[in-house]
Amino acid sequence: MTRFKQSLLNLSLKNKLIIAFSCFIITSFFIIGGTLSWLYFKSNKEMILDATEKNNKQIINNIDNSLNPLLRLSMYPLQDKELLQILRKDYSTVPYPKLEVSQDFDNVNQIIKNSMLLNTDLIESIVIYQDHNRLIIGRSNTDLINNTYFENEFMKEPYIQEILQKKGLAVSIGVHPDKLMTSNNRMVISIGRSIIDPNTYDNLGLILINIDIDKLKSVWSNTNFTENTKFYLIDESEHVIYSPNSSQIGQASSIIGEETKHSTNYIITSSSKVTNWKAVTIIPKNELFHVLDFMFKTIIISLLVLLVLAIFTSIRIATSVTKPLAILQRKMKRVSQGDMNVVIDIQHGEVGKISITIDHMLEDIRGLIQRIYEEETEKRRLESLALQSQIKPHFIYNTINVIKWMARIQGSTGIEEALTDFSSIIKFTTKTESEYTTFQEEVDFITSYTRILDFRYLNKFEVSYDIEPNILQYKTLKFLIQPIVENAVFHGFDGVDYKGKLLIHIYNQGDNVVVVVSDNGRGMSMLEQDTLDSKETVDQFNSIGIKNVRKRVELYFGEGYGLWIDSKENEGTKVTIIVPILKNEYSGDKE
Repeated sequence: MTRFKQSLLNLSLKNKLIIAFSCFIITSFFIIGGTLSWLYFKSNKEMILDATEKNNKQIINNIDNSLNPLLRLSMYPLQDKELLQILRKDYSTVPYPKLEVSQDFDNVNQIIKNSMLLNTDLIESIVIYQDHNRLIIGRSNTDLINNTYFENEFMKEPYIQEILQKKGLAVSIGVHPDKLMTSNNRMVISIGRSIIDPNTYDNLGLILINIDIDKLKSVWSNTNFTENTKFYLIDESEHVIYSPNSSQIGQASSIIGEETKHSTNYIITSSSKVTNWKAVTIIPKNELFHVLDFMFKTIIISLLVLLVLAIFTSIRIATSVTKPLAILQRKMKRVSQGDMNVVIDIQHGEVGKISITIDHMLEDIRGLIQRIYEEETEKRRLESLALQSQIKPHFIYNTINVIKWMARIQGSTGIEEALTDFSSIIKFTTKTESEYTTFQEEVDFITSYTRILDFRYLNKFEVSYDIEPNILQYKTLKFLIQPIVENAVFHGFDGVDYKGKLLIHIYNQGDNVVVVVSDNGRGMSMLEQDTLDSKETVDQFNSIGIKNVRKRVELYFGEGYGLWIDSKENEGTKVTIIVPILKNEYSGDKE
């Protein structure tokens, strides 16, 4: 015992809490769960059986309440003087018997329609039979009647004989086929009464009220206490009036005998004092108490959930100290992997103070990185300006303008045009306020640049342009095309014995602008292409080079944009540049 106690004392706080919570919940589970389950089963079992029996009795009461008005309605022929007078007639004594019968038939049918059928929706049909002349003097269904059945079998039916024997008392007739007024012998139940003359006590005939079995079902509520509950309505002669299986209607009640033999079913029976009919409800025991089983399982599951929650709570308490340290370690690992946007954001405890310090440190590092980035960007811009400003461009531009005016005064047109183009080039290179220019300005610059080269090489090549007009307004990087043109003239047309042709094609492709510079020069081998990026151009107006163009495009516009060369020896060269569409309002970020 001492050793066990010592073992408990040596446990960590986390394990002690887990054991304490587990013992408490398990004890509660057996005490509370067992007691509640026993009380619940005891009280609810009797309540469910009582509710089932009451429902059965209520169905019988509903049927009786629905049939009582029909029993009273069967007295109507004795209360209507006109109808009673018609039942007393002897048509053999009237001058025109057929006409008299026809008129009386119409009158009785009108009485049935206006005074009897409107009392309830349960009535399928009404038949009024006159005994003296042995004819049907009125019926609700005027379209169909089985005359053969009426003449030979109707009065012999056991239920008709029972009605006549009762001498004016109401008779409830169980399920039977309606052979008189239906073509398919539809199953009905009926209320019948013989009509006795109140003065002479002679039998004047009878009234038969047929009730639709399907309509009768509307007088009781849902009987399905469980999924497999079965409800039957049995008439006074032990025939089935209603069954879940419609094929059993009209058959002897012995067909349900097999189900009543099993001890696994509860059988509840209620009888009617008006009709002697019986309502039988058969409920499987296991389904009747399914709800109780479900509640018991729910209690067990709930207690188990509480047990799990208690254990989980104890674990949470034990780990509440170590969790912040784990978070700090995981986020610092992300920092070590280069993610400087991590926010530790632990607010409580000693670890929270450490996290606040680290957050301030990371914020300072991010600011330092941003400053370095801005300084490097400015450095690249200044380097580009330095490349464009090898000598004082404004001094050159002003000097060339003086020489151009001197050439114009002296009538030297060729010199003037060359100086004009050269002046445009110098003017373009002096624009240092932005890395960007419009395609229109870039094309104008290339036009002046190629004319200068044409003067230099004495019509050695020609340049053609294929540019979509709407593109000229878009912006692009300065000196984007010039290094390509320079490479084509100095390298592609060098040493060829034919006139070089240079095509500059600029077009729109989706959200991008594609610039294609192609020539018919001598082309390049794969070795020359590999070494081309490392060469430096010799023209002092632009020493940026193809390698510089490719890197600038990738740097400014990112992945998916750049410069590609397609060249073969003696087959010319095609250089393709892809940049995004930049509107005139563009100030540094892609559209």
